Amino acid sequence: MVTQPDLSLIPSVREVYFGFVKHPAKSTLGPRIQRGVEFVYVLTGKIDIVVDGKQYSLMPGHMAMQLPKKEELFIFHSEQQTEHSWCQLDFHECPDELIEHLASLPCILPVTQEIEQLVELGLSITNTQTVNNQTILYRLGETLLQYYQEIAYLDKSARPHPTSRVVRCAIHYIQQNFSTNIQLEDLASASYCSINHLINQFKASFHMTPMRYLWQFRLDRSEGLLRHTSLPISVIAEQCGFASPFHFSRLFKLRHQLSPSQYRQAKTE
Repeated sequence: MVTQPDLSLIPSVREVYFGFVKHPAKSTLGPRIQRGVEFVYVLTGKIDIVVDGKQYSLMPGHMAMQLPKKEELFIFHSEQQTEHSWCQLDFHECPDELIEHLASLPCILPVTQEIEQLVELGLSITNTQTVNNQTILYRLGETLLQYYQEIAYLDKSARPHPTSRVVRCAIHYIQQNFSTNIQLEDLASASYCSINHLINQFKASFHMTPMRYLWQFRLDRSEGLLRHTSLPISVIAEQCGFASPFHFSRLFKLRHQLSPSQYRQAKTE
């Protein structure tokens, strides 16, 4: 098992902030010297990044990690706008052991929907005026660094598969509305695409239809409520978007060969 270093950054970090920007086609940024550790996440378009003379391409659904004191040049997609977000971690003095460890990790990794949500939270907190946000941003920066490391330590076959923005929009809609009566048309509308295109995108990413993904998501949520709350089965069924307790029980048994009540009892004993 790989021994993972302590990634607590608070003593050495000077500032952490998140940002989002849209770059027009054929634009560039740099050359410049990276002053800290920066995570760059592409939503649409493409970035060709040149670091100390070596070039690699950053595609949607992937995150790049830029390290201190490296010369970098960003070349954005030649035919379309590129949207990307970032997290910048600046240090009073970046510890040598941290730089050495980060340099051993892949410079680009596929990331998950949770990473996008973490970055969105960081953006919101960066822009808030209601609280002293720096300590919160430090912790989010640490969390992002830890998340990146955990993905890096996975076998390549176990790492997340990048998904298109169409799929990410549909998943976000599901996460926000799974307790309601979602129809395929709703998901296509939320993703700004046709139903057929949405189905094809989900099959390419998950080998299942959007509606099957929705029901699996609902079952996942119901399992958590069964394990960690004492809510009645009927309430869990309603909160997770099932048509009735009977409908919930039937689908749950297909997955676990146990009724929801039996599953709860087995997990709490």
